[in-house]
Amino acid sequence: MEDSLHYMLLSAQTLFQKSFLLSLAREIPELLPGQPKVIDYLMSHPASFQREIAEGCLIEPATLCPILEKMENAGLIRREKTDGNRKNSVVSLTDLGRKNGKKLRNLFLKAEQEACEGLSAEEKEQLLRGLMQIRENCRRECK
Repeated sequence: MEDSLHYMLLSAQTLFQKSFLLSLAREIPELLPGQPKVIDYLMSHPASFQREIAEGCLIEPATLCPILEKMENAGLIRREKTDGNRKNSVVSLTDLGRKNGKKLRNLFLKAEQEACEGLSAEEKEQLLRGLMQIRENCRRECK
């Protein structure tokens, strides 16, 4: 089992997440679960619709709504209604959200560097290509 691909994928993801969450708790303790993923998405996709965020973050829309509500209350995002419908809101980061986004990006970069220690640039590129293919294969299976 320990040498199987499924075990390696699951254990690497779990350990990477644990390591990242520990550094996140030290550096930006005010962020709640789910918020870093949304902030990271909005750093690359400013002014996004809620459904785009849900798809991009691999979060169910019903799960995303309370996350966005808490983020809005904390001053991390703003939502602008389109067509008077809150479900069609365009979501953007506030200055505070962007400030936290920059900190997050640094934490992600550090976590990636630590996780990939000992891998050559070529090995990292191969790993990235392989994971992208696995993600696409799994995405097709989940539709």
